[in-house]
Amino acid sequence: MFGRNERHRPQRGRRPGRVLVLAPLLALVLAACGDDSSSGQPAGTEGEPRSGGTLTVTLNADPISLYPRAVSANVREVSRPVVDSLVALDPETRKPVPWLAESYEVNDTTTEYTFHLRSGVTFSDGTPLTAAVVKRNFDDILANASELTGSGSVSTLQLADYKGTEVVDDRTVVQRFGKPFPGWTTSLASTGYAIVAPATLDLPVKDRFNKLVGTGPFVVESYQKNSQVVLTKRTGYAWGPQYRKRTGDAYLDKIVFKVTPEASVRSGALRTGQVQIGTDLNPGDIEGLKSSGFEVTVRSQPRLTEALVVVGVDRAPLSDLKVRQAIARAVDTEEIRDSVLDPSFTLPTGVLTSTAPGRVDTSKALAYNAEAAGRLLDEAGWTRTGDGFRQKDGKSLTVVFGWLDRGHPWDQGLVELVKSQLAKVGIDLQLKLDTPAVATQALQNRTGYDLFLAGVAGGLDPEANIRGFSTAAPNFYNVQDKELDRLQAQLQAQTDPAARSESVAAIQRRVAEQGIVVPLVEESAVVGTSDKVHGFSLDADARLPAFADVWVS
Repeated sequence: MFGRNERHRPQRGRRPGRVLVLAPLLALVLAACGDDSSSGQPAGTEGEPRSGGTLTVTLNADPISLYPRAVSANVREVSRPVVDSLVALDPETRKPVPWLAESYEVNDTTTEYTFHLRSGVTFSDGTPLTAAVVKRNFDDILANASELTGSGSVSTLQLADYKGTEVVDDRTVVQRFGKPFPGWTTSLASTGYAIVAPATLDLPVKDRFNKLVGTGPFVVESYQKNSQVVLTKRTGYAWGPQYRKRTGDAYLDKIVFKVTPEASVRSGALRTGQVQIGTDLNPGDIEGLKSSGFEVTVRSQPRLTEALVVVGVDRAPLSDLKVRQAIARAVDTEEIRDSVLDPSFTLPTGVLTSTAPGRVDTSKALAYNAEAAGRLLDEAGWTRTGDGFRQKDGKSLTVVFGWLDRGHPWDQGLVELVKSQLAKVGIDLQLKLDTPAVATQALQNRTGYDLFLAGVAGGLDPEANIRGFSTAAPNFYNVQDKELDRLQAQLQAQTDPAARSESVAAIQRRVAEQGIVVPLVEESAVVGTSDKVHGFSLDADARLPAFADVWVS
């Protein structure tokens, strides 16, 4: 942690390594989390980089908007090449490093951050980057909070008691929080806090979906909904973060993101050369693609695990701890991985994935044991009937499981396998596929579901990842545990980094022991690249990069 007078400056003399050559400690972490690139190097690193060419990339769904603070699974992928942030996360260390801010300082209580902006940075329309523009970006987020419902950029500021941004001079801003927020620079690296031009901010939020102007190495050429997004190279770019091999103009002339909803079509397009990068590939296609000469990377994303979340803890049957613990013991994650996914996926062992900082292994409370699950249900008074399911006081042990089709090629098989696994111990799992609107309403009203398939949120800030496990609003998952509230309050009151880390760990252990979350899958990027793609690697968050280093042959 940086003290009040300590500065974080870029390492001017550092020679960036190859994009996937990892620092030793991080290499150990990622080796355990299923980075399945066959070489450990970026795809096609041979030869001298050359400028020009078009890169075509699949998307599993329409991004809905290009505005980086919009609520959309793919907005980050299409906006990252267009917008820069005050800080970046080095893919090797996963630590914040300067970007649009050439340096920054943090006070001892992590409630005040001072950022010093680079000189000479301009938006693609020629407007200079100034402290006033930075302040306006953050003012705009909260001013439009009602139109950005569900956006992490809004909720993080609200939960962290953000007090505002002060302009000190043309190149200096100070941001203040009402309570300690040591993870701010990590959160700040996301596209949700990217700095957009006044020309974008001048528009109503609803009109920004295709009017994105940023400081990044690419600009928006066109956006055809449900079809494609086309970005073209910006000339004169000169302020990429120092870990990039190329901090100036990008090599590529153009990037085309093709909306391709079917996983089989994405793989087919990669095989036939229609695209050079296929994203969200079906795990069942991994071995075939590798044997055909394609590079395939499988990387756990640092976030919450894809999991069963108990949202009916305030009513029977899940108000009984033994029933919740039985569900956790009845889920066989190894069978899920080997049957629905691929052996290259990492088995989940807690509420956070193995690549998430601060993650704690809670597998002792979650390990598969069908016999133990049966005993717990027996102790809770649920007895087997002739059809194999259980009853108590004339009521069947029925649990309603809500889920959404999020475009993952494995979700249908996943929920059906979980239903089968719970049936083996006598639990009748009723699957309920809903739209996002219906699911949001059901979660807000705390009706309709006993369990919910969740885990698409989160990032590299462990405190932000576990913040939702409390009774504090909006409490979408209907948490009812007062001990979690105590631990969350303890965390917010602490300033010592070691003490905060222990509180984060204690919250994860409590969630597992109380059967509030049952991990199923480590959410993972599955990306295939052709041998014509060079210099490609995923960002620190296991998402697509800004493509500044990428070139095609």
